[in-house]
Amino acid sequence: GGTKVIVTRGGTGDHYSGATPNDPVTKIDADGGLEKVAYKQQLIDLTGLIKLVVKGASNALFIAGRGGTGKTHTVEEVLHGLGLKDGDGYFKNVGSASAIGIYKMLYKNRKGVIVFDDSDGALDSQDGRNLIKGATDTKMVRKIAWNKDSKDMFDPSAMPEDDDLDMDLEDGAKIPKWFEFTGKIIFISNLQIDKLDPDGALRTRALMVAINPTDAELFDQMESILPVIALDGTLTLTLEERKEVMIELRKNPKNVSLRKLVRGLNMRAAMGPGEDWKRLVKLYA
Repeated sequence: GGTKVIVTRGGTGDHYSGATPNDPVTKIDADGGLEKVAYKQQLIDLTGLIKLVVKGASNALFIAGRGGTGKTHTVEEVLHGLGLKDGDGYFKNVGSASAIGIYKMLYKNRKGVIVFDDSDGALDSQDGRNLIKGATDTKMVRKIAWNKDSKDMFDPSAMPEDDDLDMDLEDGAKIPKWFEFTGKIIFISNLQIDKLDPDGALRTRALMVAINPTDAELFDQMESILPVIALDGTLTLTLEERKEVMIELRKNPKNVSLRKLVRGLNMRAAMGPGEDWKRLVKLYA
């Protein structure tokens, strides 16, 4: 009674072999089937979801979507508001992460919050992906294991009963081949959900949100935060000068992002009055 569907590549609204107009499910979209909501509501929801993870309602949150939309800023703002700091309450991993590196990271932060930011490579290898899946499972206590031969690891079952497996080891010390993980994972990616979680395994374990505003929604958000964006160093701009930058960005609606606004404001503040700043903002912001 089933229909075999083979997917070789996909994107928003693509239809696949075997689908007919009468089939109840005939497409896979980039947001992974998540209900689409307005950008401002997405950010409000994101704030609430981060708090739910930190407070223990879920073991993990995956945040997907286009870059430069405030995902990382929102995560860190909420964590700081809850009294957590990078290195004191949560650990932020930016960039690459090998499978063995992920295992060691999970161990060292087994009771805390780990934020993966721009670390899509952590999911590239099957070992890395399996570790993330194990750490984001729905159980309160999750057993994480690395049973490959390694001189940097020891078998915890061989330790005397009065030894403390739960001690915090210094860098370079051996770590156990398995341990109990009670921490939380927040994973931030610029990939769309159908690329981040192609087999749906992560969606069954964790909360997941897609941050995908339209350019118009991003411009509206820029306008709303324009007066309060902090500039680099000692740079300053009046509100009117900030509005001038916003006008120039609207004239050239390419690669719209919040980062582009911040760059434009800093360029305008550093250059001072005159027309040259408009050309440089247009070309390089």
